[in-house]
Amino acid sequence: MVYGRGSLCLILCLSLMLVTTACSSVSQGENDDPLEGFNRKANEFNKALDKNLLRPLAMTYAGYVPERLRVVISSVAENLSTPGDVANNLLQGDLESGVKNTAKFALNSTVGVGGIMRPSEVLDIQAERADFGQTLHLWGVQEGPFLVLPFLGPSTGRDTFGIFGDLTIDPVGRVLTAEARAFTYGVKVADVLGNRAGFTEIFDSVLYGSADSYVQTKLMYLQARRFELDGPQEEDYFDPYEEIFE
Repeated sequence: MVYGRGSLCLILCLSLMLVTTACSSVSQGENDDPLEGFNRKANEFNKALDKNLLRPLAMTYAGYVPERLRVVISSVAENLSTPGDVANNLLQGDLESGVKNTAKFALNSTVGVGGIMRPSEVLDIQAERADFGQTLHLWGVQEGPFLVLPFLGPSTGRDTFGIFGDLTIDPVGRVLTAEARAFTYGVKVADVLGNRAGFTEIFDSVLYGSADSYVQTKLMYLQARRFELDGPQEEDYFDPYEEIFE
């Protein structure tokens, strides 16, 4: 299962919620999952892919690549994603974040040598990250059914369109040569492996430590994503980020 930059934060939220809220006791509606048959098959496929390919590769990667270099690769991968943030900032009408993310990318790409270093942090240049699923949400597009994507993991109908939207509007992908795009994809794959290795216990608890990994993942993913998009909507809303970033 591939975990991108947005998915990683969500999965971390899911895993902590699994540990702290005993989600196996949460009741599940009977009619809120019209694609459950397909989703369960995709979930099992992704688990098998993780067990037999992604996890072993990630552990091998972590075993041979020094941690300091993995941090550099993660920083470069994040820098490469920033132009996509800018595009979505502008589509959302968030000009302030668009300007800040542009400055962040320019500074880290030049002074920071392609994102190897992060001088933007020294200057405290911070802006909202954004994806096309979030853009669609702000445009009024409904969430749609929960969907498990082969290779990519949990999503919704709206966020699935968002994935393809991000690929379409990605400024980096449009201007790079084929060789440069291959390098970019290689960096992002390496970052995925580093993330999988760095949070092995957490990912394993989500995928293999529950009685029904599909139900747990669905409940926790939707909770985390809805919080990310809307914030708390009611008094008893659980903030999935609170315990991670305290």
